[in-house]
Amino acid sequence: MDRKRIKWLFFIVFLLIDIYLGIEIWRSPISLSSTTGTTSTSIRAEMRADGIDLPLHLSRKQQSGYYLAAKNQDYLSRKTSRLTQVSSRYSKTDNTLTGTPKAVVLLDGDRQKILQQLEDFKNDPANVPYGKEFVYDPSISGEDTYCYVQKTDYGQIYDSDAQLTINVHNNQITNYTLTYMGPISSVREPQLIISAWHAVKAMYTDREINNNSRVIQVKLGYSKLTDVRGNTILLPTWLIFVESKATKNVAVKRVNAFTAQILQSGSYNVQN
Repeated sequence: MDRKRIKWLFFIVFLLIDIYLGIEIWRSPISLSSTTGTTSTSIRAEMRADGIDLPLHLSRKQQSGYYLAAKNQDYLSRKTSRLTQVSSRYSKTDNTLTGTPKAVVLLDGDRQKILQQLEDFKNDPANVPYGKEFVYDPSISGEDTYCYVQKTDYGQIYDSDAQLTINVHNNQITNYTLTYMGPISSVREPQLIISAWHAVKAMYTDREINNNSRVIQVKLGYSKLTDVRGNTILLPTWLIFVESKATKNVAVKRVNAFTAQILQSGSYNVQN
């Protein structure tokens, strides 16, 4: 295929993506007014009455976000031959790579030292492909399960298709699982997104935050919206971590940062 035809093919693909996103924005326009028409003060009072605790500081400042795209390709299977220090297995069904160290990898010291040793392990391409493109996230990690999310120039991706999980037992790396979306690019100009407070308020007014619970963290990332013509489309998402006061279990709620709509489907694994 000559270069001119390739350029036209990419133009058509991104035109279709742009049309799709335009329809999504038109169907779900952002609303910056209060969801119920009540004041922020009264909503906070209602939350307190329902036994819902909030972080001391929830930003009301709006930011900008992008629609992002990643080309659906098999990035990991081609890397298995270079993983000389681990035994690897690749599943085409869910595009997941599993790696097990061939030699014992012991970890010692406090949590900070262990994290540095894991950083050295994942950054070695003989152990983990694309390891340097992943960053540790304590909010979705457990005591012996260390989770890393794919980072981009636009923010971090919180999705099961872009996650590295390293499992440890008795201070020894047992194995890891890896999914990877590949290079990420923006497909539209930046747009205004709702604030962290607006996202929490939307969750509450839609009855997605249970009584007698605690909002322990609110963070912004990107997660999958849909697939269009062989491309994965991502959008900015507010992730709201809600802890039950009774059970101490933590649930992660997701809010579309463009429209304030609740995203019902789970998008990545959280370790207890």
